[in-house]
Amino acid sequence: MQQQSLQLWLKQEVESRREALIRQLGTVVRTRFQDGSLIDEWMEPFRRLCVKIQAMQSAGNKRPIAFVHVSWLRSWLRQGKMLCSLEAYDDTWYLDRTSCMEIFEVPWLSDHVTTYYQAIESTRKLVDKNIPHTESFRILMEDVAVAGQYVVHIVRAMASRMAACAEFQQVRRADDFRIRAGEYMDLSEDVWVELNEPVDAAAVHQWLESKDGSLYRYQDWRGVHLGGGDYESCDLAYTHLASSHLSNCCFRKSICVGVDFSNSRMQQIDLAQSVIYDANFSGCDLQGANFQEAAGGEPIILEGQVLGVFGVNFAGANLQNANLLFTDLTHACFENANMKGAKVIASQFASWSLSEEQKQQIMWMEEDEQGNFVQVRHLEYGRE
Repeated sequence: MQQQSLQLWLKQEVESRREALIRQLGTVVRTRFQDGSLIDEWMEPFRRLCVKIQAMQSAGNKRPIAFVHVSWLRSWLRQGKMLCSLEAYDDTWYLDRTSCMEIFEVPWLSDHVTTYYQAIESTRKLVDKNIPHTESFRILMEDVAVAGQYVVHIVRAMASRMAACAEFQQVRRADDFRIRAGEYMDLSEDVWVELNEPVDAAAVHQWLESKDGSLYRYQDWRGVHLGGGDYESCDLAYTHLASSHLSNCCFRKSICVGVDFSNSRMQQIDLAQSVIYDANFSGCDLQGANFQEAAGGEPIILEGQVLGVFGVNFAGANLQNANLLFTDLTHACFENANMKGAKVIASQFASWSLSEEQKQQIMWMEEDEQGNFVQVRHLEYGRE
């Protein structure tokens, strides 16, 4: 009987509150990032870490830095706190025993996690008081990984600012430098990679076109020329492709989660049916690009990862004549984007954040009875 009650509680109460936590954290993170408070919160401890590194290196106590590891500290939840650490390592990583660490608290994240725990604990008692109270804490310790995912996304969004700050520029770094984020002394992932070696564009092109099942994640391919390639169904998640030449490429059905395409030439690129959560297209020339049925909207959990925290970024992009039919772009940023002649399904009129000028520029479309796309000419869509 207790097992049935436990399953009922997990299904009817815990699951919905977990989904609510994901939505709430997503909203808070986006808001705090936009108003700048998140930037200040994370940059200050990073600057302090850099000053520590400089002092240690000046004293001859720290070799060139190969890793900055940002961690969220699960163990502090017992004290009702969410703490994060920033650590600097040389190329021996965890074997580097010369400690260089900065710890700081993220109180707003603690508040949400604590509220979540209190909610599932109260519903546990209502469903069946015989369900052990340890179950609530067990779930908290598992689901805090959701909050940890937001920490990873925050660091990824902050990484370019971290790498550009003056204090960091004074730090001596290894040729292969990475910022990683995850759990303390546990699983983590690259969020920023700097490889001080030229990229062999021909080799990258051949590798991508081989379709050998490789994952091309976390690569540093900034400024690479890959135009005209057939790279369908590749997995490029979180790769740096800023200022690259990608015109006339086929990336249909590809995983482009968190890819930094900023300031790239991408005319006539085909990204139809691709997964583009949190991809950065700011400043890109996307004239004639095909995004039909691409997914990048509301936050979801996929394979244990939260996707869609910040939304797709098209700020300052040229989307003239782009195909955005049935593209899921809730929370996308279109600030100063050229939308002239871009095709968008009319039912998405209210769900995208667009200026009045952009609404006038867009070709609002709908499907007719034969399944063909036709232009809507109603005044409410900004076109005669």
